[in-house]
Amino acid sequence: MKVLFDHQTFTIQRYGGISRYFANLNHGLNLIPGISAKIALLYTENEYVKQLPFPFNNALGRKLFTGHYNRIYRWNKRYCIRKIKSGNFDVFHPTYYDTYFLEDLRKPFVLTVHDMIHELFPKQFTDNDAVVARKQQLINAATAIIAISEHTKKNIVKFYPHVADKIKVIHHGYRFEAAEKHTATKENYILFIGERVSYKNFPLFVEAVAPLLNQDRSLKLICAGGGGFNADEQQLLQQLNITAQCRQTNATDAELKQLYAQAQVFVFPSLIEGFGIPLLEAFSAGCPVAASNNTCFPEIGGDAIAYFNPADKTSIYNIVKEILSDNATRNSYIQKGYDRLKLFTIEKQVAETLNLYHETASK
Repeated sequence: MKVLFDHQTFTIQRYGGISRYFANLNHGLNLIPGISAKIALLYTENEYVKQLPFPFNNALGRKLFTGHYNRIYRWNKRYCIRKIKSGNFDVFHPTYYDTYFLEDLRKPFVLTVHDMIHELFPKQFTDNDAVVARKQQLINAATAIIAISEHTKKNIVKFYPHVADKIKVIHHGYRFEAAEKHTATKENYILFIGERVSYKNFPLFVEAVAPLLNQDRSLKLICAGGGGFNADEQQLLQQLNITAQCRQTNATDAELKQLYAQAQVFVFPSLIEGFGIPLLEAFSAGCPVAASNNTCFPEIGGDAIAYFNPADKTSIYNIVKEILSDNATRNSYIQKGYDRLKLFTIEKQVAETLNLYHETASK
């Protein structure tokens, strides 16, 4: 079995959930005898695959490409087209929604759909119409579709009921490099991870936890990723009188693990997610999780999460307060997180994906 991944996510992302998903998949497949997986790349700055021997991952490549994003994308795309035309693979797996390959592809392809956020929250994205159009074209053309949760499958079928029979649910796996129990002393902060666009529900979450910060001036809110607080967010924090207790930071993967390990609680108040990798990251680091009772979270978290209604500030407040104030409750969720994590291994994800590749190739 030979699998070819394309360049897209590894050209676009230096860090990120989608590129990490495909990097883990590529790595896991290549550990299996008789399986060959390759990523069609000339050059990448992606942290998860930068150690692989791509043709221009060297001093010459850095000189040619550093700081030239359009050149990187253009050259990697041309290289992908050449690999696709060669036909030296059994299954093709694009890593995002560019349709550039359809004209030249003569082999079956598998498409992973991570979420349907563009379709459900169209006003959030300036390029929404173009992304949705390309995504629809690929969903219709794909030989098979991977949905990363039952929740995501349900949303795909909501928009494209005719493709239900070719959807396979395969959960993300988590690489257990940091899955040992952490003994780091908990520091007095609530952790929020990632972007803060509207479906992430950040303003309502902040309003819900602000009384906790006002009651305890040693308590902080740390927001990792998502860029600095914008003007509206700064105004909100000021109105709530918690500006001095809130900090935004851009964290590497290693720094992020430490943030999880030392947080009193990680709060995930999103209105929709495709899977929620931060849940597994928190479980691995021994960080208790409070999260929305909707979207895919109950499917992924089971009984290892303290759930709240993400539309109800009182519900968020009560759940977060309980974890902050009750050591027994907090420790119970930490242990349940370790147990829940065992269901989401990279090996399981790779094996299920490989089975789908074999089924796809036979078609």
